[in-house]
Amino acid sequence: VDNSRSAMASRALRTILAAAALAARAPGSDALRTPRRSPNPRMATPTATTDRTTLGTLDIPALGIGTLNWPLDKRQDPDAAAAMRACVARGVDLFDTAEAYGFGRSEELVRDCAAKAGAPITVATKFAPVPWRMRASDVVDACRASAARLGLQRIPLYQIHFPDIIQPLAFLGLSQAKDEAFWDGLAQCYEEGLVENVGVSNYGPKLLARCQGALEARGVPLASNQINFSLLYRKQGAQATADWCADRGIKVLGYFPLANGLLAGKYHEGSLPPGFKGRAMRKYVEGGVTERGVVYPKGGATPLVRVMREVAEARGKTVPQVALNYVMCKGVVPIPGCRNARMAEDNAGALGWRLDPGEVASLEAAADALGFEFSGGGFGLVED
Repeated sequence: VDNSRSAMASRALRTILAAAALAARAPGSDALRTPRRSPNPRMATPTATTDRTTLGTLDIPALGIGTLNWPLDKRQDPDAAAAMRACVARGVDLFDTAEAYGFGRSEELVRDCAAKAGAPITVATKFAPVPWRMRASDVVDACRASAARLGLQRIPLYQIHFPDIIQPLAFLGLSQAKDEAFWDGLAQCYEEGLVENVGVSNYGPKLLARCQGALEARGVPLASNQINFSLLYRKQGAQATADWCADRGIKVLGYFPLANGLLAGKYHEGSLPPGFKGRAMRKYVEGGVTERGVVYPKGGATPLVRVMREVAEARGKTVPQVALNYVMCKGVVPIPGCRNARMAEDNAGALGWRLDPGEVASLEAAADALGFEFSGGGFGLVED
């Protein structure tokens, strides 16, 4: 997998068009939960008995939900609303969105679903560091706009979506990273009471250390780092980053915990999703190709899925539940997608128990034996 800064920048360009269309709307009433302070801030690791953990000042479930696969062109959707209700009914009340998802529509959809959820939720959203944003005040303005779309006076968790890697004039030697200005913006949001907690996404340890130092100099704690993390994406700095964060009290949220469905066990030869996703997934599912020096053996991830299924059957669980529980065992809060009530029930089945060390070791051995990892187009980790 190519994790160079240029490759990451090309991925980040997908975010630009969405961010370009964002516009602030008038603030509404709080439809979401006022951030809850954890009754025990020292309880930083999910347990099988409570399966809740802390993220900064927040009490959150050991598993959250990402909303990227909800409709990105709607402010209301019955399936998304039903999915959120089912999640909340099972104690899964953390939902992650971003201003770049659907031109801000995702935030508005989360607001609408929250009003119908039957109980409060905790929401996390993200600031897109696109090239025309250059100052700390741009972060503050974007934060206010996100709060308005969410119907919140204060956002529980406000994150930078990715490092400032989109440098359109870099080929002229005119690149100018603005990460420090954006960190100042996060601090201003915190100081002005617009957010309860601040975090980042796709940061490696070196950049995290710089960010944490800059924020701490202003008395602002860094609460979280959201990264690509799964049983099939650990080696390219992901596990090392998770461990670094754990040592410093920074909670890690893991996107792609099911590797775009690969670790849900639902794909096999002759049964791939349609369109671009199916073409992108073929090498992982069917194998038999070599790309950029990486060999994808015949059968792809099938041997790993077979071991996962054996563990699941012995546990009376499903393959996706094993994949999600593995991520929790590694100290990361997985945020899978959830398009309907059935998926909500399956996700929630990953809570309340933990794989034992032997099961974790057998799963990792099967994953390592494949000889490849799954990035799924996610960001690599930026170190400087």
